[in-house]
Amino acid sequence: MKCPFCGKDYLTQEEVMTCVLNHVRESQEEQAKQSQRLNLMLMASQLTMASLATHSSASEVVERFGEIYELLESLTQKPNVVGEIEKWLKDRGGGNEP
Repeated sequence: MKCPFCGKDYLTQEEVMTCVLNHVRESQEEQAKQSQRLNLMLMASQLTMASLATHSSASEVVERFGEIYELLESLTQKPNVVGEIEKWLKDRGGGNEP
């Protein structure tokens, strides 16, 4: 029996399945790495554009990004996302009070 990915010969179907599963796992790990690289490139691009557009220092932009990221991460389990964002903005003086 041969592995359909690498063509290596095995004596049992169990050995072939183990090899196939290893190939699938390696492929998933590579996809995760590529996805992480892409996300980092997108984040770097967004932070660069924010820094240029606001004439802020890179450290200020990164600090603000960290604050917003923490907010969004905390919202994953909350039912009233809009209300939480409005509260967050108000607490930081960025809301539109009447």
